[in-house]
Amino acid sequence: MFKKLVVSMVSVVVLLSVISIQPVAALSKSEQIVREATTHIGTPYQWGGTTPDGFDCSGFIHYVYNKAGLSLPRTAAEQFTAGIPVDKQALQTGDLVFFETYKPGPSHSGIYVGNGQFIHASSSAGITISSLSSSYWEPKWLGATRIIDDEDSLQQVDRITNGEKVKAEVSSPVAPLLFSDINESYWAYSSIRQLADKGIVTGYEDGTFLPNQPITRAETAAFLVNALGLQLNGQDAVFTDVSSTHEHADAIAAVNEARLITGNSKKEFMPDEPLSRQHMAVIFDRAFELIPIGKRKEFQDVPTHHMYYDQIQKLAVSGITTGNKHGDFEPQRETTRAHFSVFLERALDL
Repeated sequence: MFKKLVVSMVSVVVLLSVISIQPVAALSKSEQIVREATTHIGTPYQWGGTTPDGFDCSGFIHYVYNKAGLSLPRTAAEQFTAGIPVDKQALQTGDLVFFETYKPGPSHSGIYVGNGQFIHASSSAGITISSLSSSYWEPKWLGATRIIDDEDSLQQVDRITNGEKVKAEVSSPVAPLLFSDINESYWAYSSIRQLADKGIVTGYEDGTFLPNQPITRAETAAFLVNALGLQLNGQDAVFTDVSSTHEHADAIAAVNEARLITGNSKKEFMPDEPLSRQHMAVIFDRAFELIPIGKRKEFQDVPTHHMYYDQIQKLAVSGITTGNKHGDFEPQRETTRAHFSVFLERALDL
């Protein structure tokens, strides 16, 4: 019995001597900032607010940085001059981003969280994540500053491997959940993720994407502008139902100028109307100049005399759409934001 115990103890000692303790890394400052910031998503906006009961934009940044052990001035104007200016293309997680909204100079700010997105205190939605390339925020871009440099300020925890002390490797900051209402198990997640990472599709200020909601004609215009890189020239309003202050006014003018989406005979664009699947086929045909190479795919509900038969065929032959399991295209059905994202991602891959 004693012999067995000794053998067992020796085995344990030998086993422990060859096992390496795996790296354990403390969070970098940028990781701490992003993690802290995202815990406040949904917190209401409050003018002058500096606590989790309610934040304004600079108050939110001041609070989050303070939680990471970094002191910042209180106002956006002061924060704008506190760090080192960085180019928009060189943004790193944790950088501060600034916008000109209602007055010259920095009047709104946020924290860059990666993937072309920033977290901020929105006056309409509270703490939320938005895209820098959205048709609303991109033209209001002012600049960015870097307060921290993780290459200089990383906190590392040593590990022991075969008796030698080795510096731990610190992982890159973990990107926050893209949208609060979809995850990796969602059927259209891959397409939505790819497009969102490129700043082509965006969600709402409350952090949702609402994938099952019908996409509007205005949202379609905005996504196409982002996908095709159309110029936003700030044209005067050309439609009677789209004011110059409309969130997507510039995008609507751009797709109209490119003859991708036009209005009706009354000079109405109908920006809030949902986009039908047949009209999506027409728009994609114009935008991507689809060539019907391949075997035709006939749909039971799209006869050859259908007004948009050719455009729907091009969409199907190109592999952008397959129809439903019953062999229908459902031309008059509203296109959801998820379906549009999938179709757009396929079209861009042609």
